[in-house]
Amino acid sequence: MQIDLYLDTVCPWCRIGKRNLERAISAWDGEPVEVRYRPFLLDPDLPDEGEPFLPYFRERKGIDAPWPMFDRVAAIGAAAGLDFHFDRVERSPNTLRSHALLALAPADVQSALLDRIQHAYFEEGRDIGDAATLADLAAEVGLDRAETAAALARDDLLAEARTAADAARRFGIQGVPFFVIDGRVAVSGAQPPERLLQAMRQATQTAATRT
Repeated sequence: MQIDLYLDTVCPWCRIGKRNLERAISAWDGEPVEVRYRPFLLDPDLPDEGEPFLPYFRERKGIDAPWPMFDRVAAIGAAAGLDFHFDRVERSPNTLRSHALLALAPADVQSALLDRIQHAYFEEGRDIGDAATLADLAAEVGLDRAETAAALARDDLLAEARTAADAARRFGIQGVPFFVIDGRVAVSGAQPPERLLQAMRQATQTAATRT
């Protein structure tokens, strides 16, 4: 089974959705599952250096007092075993480089790398739009830091990441997380593990019906 998970690295619901998917997979008793992480840019027009977090968030969401929303996300995250510390976040980064890094990483490292990127952002408040920061995080999960830094400076790698992110919108995806299971069943939002497991079974049943 192949599951495409469309996400943005600064999307808290995507982090929760990934964790819920992992829980669903742990309860899955069917064929082996391969998860592919697909890029989506919540704000494709962010400048390369990003924006200050709170002013940007207030302007983009039109919410003067965002802390109740942050507290709600943190509570839902805690139920999934994740910590969120929005008080430590200083910038809303351009996430294109983080997506390019994920695409660059070997498939068996991508999940751990994505976890490390999101942990760095949501729990440590680090700027994951910064190439040096991303190279450091890549090294922590076993990638060569110098090679990673050199790759992140390549315009063609960034262009490929943007093309892939643009393709998601052309497919009609307007928000993330968004799950596509075996190309048959689509699920939108940070659904609980039970709902994702149900969708996985539905995809299998649909395949059996068509054969």
